[in-house]
Amino acid sequence: DQQPTTTPNQQGGGGCRGLITIAIGKKYATLAKYLAYSCMLHAPHIIRAVVTDQKEKLSPWYDFVIPYNPEYGDPFETKTRLHLYSPFEQSLFLDADSLLVSNPDSYWEALSGKSFAYCGDIIYGGEWYVDIAALIQKLQLPWIPQFNTGMFLFDNSEKTRGIFDTAFEYMRTDMQVPFFRGTMLSDEIFLAIGLAKYGETPVNDYGRFSRTLIGAEKIHLDTIKGIAFFRKHGVPVFPLAVHLCGRFGHFLFQRERFKLFFYMNPPLRLLLTALFSLVRTFWKPAKR
Repeated sequence: DQQPTTTPNQQGGGGCRGLITIAIGKKYATLAKYLAYSCMLHAPHIIRAVVTDQKEKLSPWYDFVIPYNPEYGDPFETKTRLHLYSPFEQSLFLDADSLLVSNPDSYWEALSGKSFAYCGDIIYGGEWYVDIAALIQKLQLPWIPQFNTGMFLFDNSEKTRGIFDTAFEYMRTDMQVPFFRGTMLSDEIFLAIGLAKYGETPVNDYGRFSRTLIGAEKIHLDTIKGIAFFRKHGVPVFPLAVHLCGRFGHFLFQRERFKLFFYMNPPLRLLLTALFSLVRTFWKPAKR
């Protein structure tokens, strides 16, 4: 297991690329296990790292099990400290309640000429956690990127460190940002401030970056078969990773988790198949 340091890329990852997630607490460790399952199925070549306080539970599934360090910030702030944890030269971050449905190698192209790659929209006003127009004026920002932080890519450059450090600093100031769903302080608006200050604009992902199932319609999802396409706010998307957050996403995560569990544990899958075969043998529908 690797110990985090204050300097990125000194944990044994060298100049490689890899996936990193955060799993603090038993609930998120369970989610991260199934994210690892989906990686093993669709991208076994990608090195996996996890920031966690559940070492024993996740050691079998991750190449780097990096201890969560409270000195870097509380669990809500951990996402803004990823540059202190990641062992990679280039990192793909996915929230623990995500699943890969295809090989994500094409994602690395988004970092060409950029330090931080994400999908979102540039906004100048309206309400997103706070009054955006007032925030732009107060902080003298050109714009704010509205995006979901369930997936992004970053390198270990000085610019990336500046983005994360800016987000962390503002997260620790009293900006009167409401708690997300009344329980947690969201990192999204603070990372958005860092990205705006450093002029890192969103990328056009052509519907391939991770998407949440919030607001999704006509969902076709099968992690085992590598199928994911649906309409997001009326627009067709074909994500290579799916962020299964929200109530509906939670239901589908449980379904996909069940399928992954039996797929990755062949004896149980064979037992279940044999049981269904036995039922079909002895159950004959009544003839009409």
